[in-house]
Amino acid sequence: MANKKQLGEYIVEKKLLTRGQLDEALHYRRDHNIYLGKAVVQLGFMSEEQIAKTLSEFLQVPYLKLSNYDIDSSVLKIVPEGTAQKFNIIPIFSLDKQVTVATNDPLDVEMVDVVAEISGMDVNLVISTESDIERAIDLYYNAEKYQAKTEDEAGKMVGPRVISKELGEDQSAMEAVDLLFEEAVRIGASDVHIEPRRNNVRVRFRVDGVLQEYYTLPKSSLAPIISRTKVLSGMDISESRRPQDGRFHKDLSETRIDVRSSSYPTTNGEKMVMRILDQSKSKIDLHRLGFSPGILERWRQIITMPNGIVLVSGPTGSGKTTTLYATLNVINSVETNIVTIEDPVEYQLENINQAQVNTKAGVTFTVALRSILRQDPDIIMVGEIRDRDTMELAIRSALTGHLVFSTIHTNDAASGITRILDMGIDSYLVSSTVRGILAQRLMRRLCPRCKTPQKPDPAVFEALKMDPKKAEGEGEYFGPVGCLHCKNTGYFGREAVYELLIPNEEILGMINEHKTASEIKREAIRNGMRTLAEEALLKAQQGVTSLEEVLKVAVSMV
Repeated sequence: MANKKQLGEYIVEKKLLTRGQLDEALHYRRDHNIYLGKAVVQLGFMSEEQIAKTLSEFLQVPYLKLSNYDIDSSVLKIVPEGTAQKFNIIPIFSLDKQVTVATNDPLDVEMVDVVAEISGMDVNLVISTESDIERAIDLYYNAEKYQAKTEDEAGKMVGPRVISKELGEDQSAMEAVDLLFEEAVRIGASDVHIEPRRNNVRVRFRVDGVLQEYYTLPKSSLAPIISRTKVLSGMDISESRRPQDGRFHKDLSETRIDVRSSSYPTTNGEKMVMRILDQSKSKIDLHRLGFSPGILERWRQIITMPNGIVLVSGPTGSGKTTTLYATLNVINSVETNIVTIEDPVEYQLENINQAQVNTKAGVTFTVALRSILRQDPDIIMVGEIRDRDTMELAIRSALTGHLVFSTIHTNDAASGITRILDMGIDSYLVSSTVRGILAQRLMRRLCPRCKTPQKPDPAVFEALKMDPKKAEGEGEYFGPVGCLHCKNTGYFGREAVYELLIPNEEILGMINEHKTASEIKREAIRNGMRTLAEEALLKAQQGVTSLEEVLKVAVSMV
């Protein structure tokens, strides 16, 4: 097989990359210890599909779009899920003594050897994109687990499992809590809610941003489960009359999670909510978050600037922190000193100096930011800008040659500028330091196994202030159905939509003149900015999501 250097030369010969871009990608590959194709994608020089098809041509290995292919469940037994996740591969079919595996790195000799040894079969390869393979692993392997746990001995589907055992002993409470976390991580839940009711206890998981009921427990199980969770969280188990907060780590069979827990007294007993922070999600790549190619390219230009302020805006739970973490992973290198102050630190990032706000010890964002400036930083990440003092320090940091990242709570990108001005910051300081504002929302992705073409409701387009006849002709729209793989929700996973405002000369002048957010937004659109609603609609036209999800994005901007 050809080596990676030869692949780079081939891409340059095809005029898909310039010589300078190839050199930058090779340098980036060495710094981040990844293969060349992934470096090219992460740098925004080519899309995942482009690099996969180019690799297919270069190596004469077939390219397969996994979302158009149905994998039989029997072939999954050939390659264990752990191996599939380790090498980012998935078996797609077998014949005689041969198994065909989809990979995004066909030059990985170790992967081929491991699969051959495990399966006892010859290995054939097809090339797919990294994102498609990851989604297929989640979709098919999780479906296998779910099906195994929800079929009775006769093979018939049964309803949701119910824990009916009364938990009176510590050991039983430990088992129940472990079970809840194992199941929550397996299905990708972000939160676990333990809610006492009059006659029983309801357990709900938040999956893809939506709460779903999974278990019903007897009322007598509440006390031992709450006590067990409080012990893990470092809470006072004797105090049940006031809210408490805590945090703990937990090692599960395949991953390590951080859990932020919160108790709250209700009339029926204490309610417990636990936020699950899966450490494996801290390594997500920027290009897999949902950026359209044009926005990703401009975002990459902004985040490599030597100084200034870069803001990410959106409501709570819109994925701002994930976007910032993925961004820091891209610009992280040996030559760069990155220091963060967060509330709290959600994920541990390698080779980045992270610290947490501690108000009891007097460590606020403002106090920490003053200290960070004495740590010789190149890049500073402030978890959130909440007040004028923090904003002024961030601006001072930008003016003295630092690149500062932070988040702000606004509905859209243009409102981020007016929010800063409303804090009392001089307009000339804002116009001279703000390099860009990225607004975002999270949308659920349609389940690729059961989504179906759908005739759009004209009322949706009217709500989006679009011409229904024109919009209907711009793409084929799909709607949710529900199947075993998506737990009958019709959706599987989420991805973000973005709106990126980069101030040009006209916008800088408008900032100095204290123009309104709507005026700044109109100028940004005239300058080529695509709004959140437009980006969301584009994903619906591509079959990624439904029009109902698009409408949620549009409504959230009002």
